[in-house]
Amino acid sequence: MIYSDLLIIGRVYLISFLLQLVSFPLTKKLFSRMPDMGYPFSRLVTTLMASLIIWEIANLGLPVNSNFGLLIATFGLILLNYWLILKDGLKSLKISKETIKIIVIEEYLFLVGLLGVAIIRGFLPGIDSLEKFMDFGFINRYLLSPTLPAMDMWQAGKSINYYSFGHFWSSAVIRYFGSSAAVGYNLVLAFIAGLSLSMAFSISHFLGGTKKHMAGMIGGLVGAFATVIAGNTHVIWYFVNHRGLSGYWYADATRFIHNTIHEFPGYSFVVADLHGHLADLPVVLTFVYIFLHWLSSKRLLDEVMMGILFGVMMMTNTWDVAVYGLLLTIAGILMIFRDSSNLIRLLKTAGVILLFMALTALPWFISFQSISSGIRMVQERSPLWQLAVLWTGGIAVSLIAVLTEKRGKLSLPIWTLALCIIMLIIIPELVYAKDIYPDHPRANTMFKLTYQAAIMIGLLTGAVLGKLFDRDRKLLWWWRWPAIFAVGFIFIGTMIFPTVAFPNYYGNFKVYKGLDGEKWLRTEMPERYGVINYLRNNFDGKNMVEAVGDSYTNFNAVSVFSGVPTIQGWRVHEWLWRGGYESVALREAEAREIYESRDSIKVDNLLKKYNVGWIIIGRDERSMYQINEEGLVTLGEKVFQSEETYLIRVK
Repeated sequence: MIYSDLLIIGRVYLISFLLQLVSFPLTKKLFSRMPDMGYPFSRLVTTLMASLIIWEIANLGLPVNSNFGLLIATFGLILLNYWLILKDGLKSLKISKETIKIIVIEEYLFLVGLLGVAIIRGFLPGIDSLEKFMDFGFINRYLLSPTLPAMDMWQAGKSINYYSFGHFWSSAVIRYFGSSAAVGYNLVLAFIAGLSLSMAFSISHFLGGTKKHMAGMIGGLVGAFATVIAGNTHVIWYFVNHRGLSGYWYADATRFIHNTIHEFPGYSFVVADLHGHLADLPVVLTFVYIFLHWLSSKRLLDEVMMGILFGVMMMTNTWDVAVYGLLLTIAGILMIFRDSSNLIRLLKTAGVILLFMALTALPWFISFQSISSGIRMVQERSPLWQLAVLWTGGIAVSLIAVLTEKRGKLSLPIWTLALCIIMLIIIPELVYAKDIYPDHPRANTMFKLTYQAAIMIGLLTGAVLGKLFDRDRKLLWWWRWPAIFAVGFIFIGTMIFPTVAFPNYYGNFKVYKGLDGEKWLRTEMPERYGVINYLRNNFDGKNMVEAVGDSYTNFNAVSVFSGVPTIQGWRVHEWLWRGGYESVALREAEAREIYESRDSIKVDNLLKKYNVGWIIIGRDERSMYQINEEGLVTLGEKVFQSEETYLIRVK
């Protein structure tokens, strides 16, 4: 099995390499002054630009969200890059030896991330826990919807009302790979890991500002792994406090402060939820890269690209707009302190960014209903000692980064990132965005802000070590070596996390199961898997009704994996997405009415109301309702049956 999966991964790598080549002439032209000429960002540029083209057109109601639509969009990008080559001549393709060395490392890191995460997922590939039902359900709906917005799989007749562009982009990547959705889910996770490792290397290498090849490589590699797979300093505290790792539970690093969440990318790759914050990771790294380029160029095109990426963030993980808006604000204030004449220029920059953000996100925003309830003051704050456990390492790295770049050309981005990290840690102790979780009021706020703080800490960790190992940089020995020891200790300590978390979550890698994310359905829920396959092969555009389930259970698997919308799915998720429980309660009651009522006219009206063409009766339904099976069977015919589970096709 593992050999056939290696062939799949090899095919995916070759496809992704072609996607890389498609847009490299463009990224090389855009970032010619950067050490790697933007090489690791080319894969994202191809997939993201093609996705945006389809997204914008399909949201006008045109049926372009298909394999053919993606092919046409990609062909347009090929023509654009071919035109650039012809316009600039073959000399434009020349690359220096130093740049080639950097590119080779970045390509190697992409392969490490792709292969490593794909193989790891093969030990527990199931799309069956945490947020995976939601994430896969969205991806499936985007794969099946020729026009946009796509219909919600858990509220039939309503469009998806969530920050789901990342899921749409994931569906486009799966189309490129030519795999099934269930296999593609795990391949996209691996693709994101490879992208993020190579991108983080690029940023840390640049921030290090070193001319020494080896020092730059060390900094880039440390930055890549510190950003993407390392933990926070909770694991160091536990190791020292308990004199070892006996009894260490990796998830405690994300739930250490009471009633809050403070995750980081390394944890995301362990649990493998393809949620917005993870799908947006390559986007925010690209934004940071363009931001660094803009600081030296002040180029209008960089501002346009930052605006477009802000629009993507708005549709994927809206909190990231606030975070990187804060980053730009801090940079702007520092620039004004240096020279007050920068104010007018910065106001124009803000206008360009906001304009292109609005244009990019407009089709999504028109159909989106806000689920935010405003900003509130914090009533319960974190104990200082717990904040110290989590963030001492990050604060120390930020301080050392500032001290090693006092007056250099990179002092502005270093100071900006360091100050932003501090602010992202402080803000959840002051205010929070109100949502539907009264017992965890600031959990989501802390989660989304400190997640980005962890990314910035990882980037600075690599940059600092790159600087410190650069012998040409004039640093006193009594400062250089203690600083190397401190940052090295933090990096090595946080790298303990993946060595514990991955084996723990994946059963110590004892049994390889393959990349198929729905294989578990065939063994654990074979009857419902049969229904899923029947609906896939016979879907006629009608909706279905199945038992309404609680969030984070295996209820509503049929609507998720078949892609056929049900009247009402996971309760709490839809409560959050719809901004209230009223519609959820109504639909839940009407689903019960369909299953239990003996009033055929009322049932018939409800089936017409929700355009229901399929009714499922199985173990989940019998556990929830007193089903009028005789009456339901008269509404149509049994078209599939497996043991006690059957599917009725409504006449």
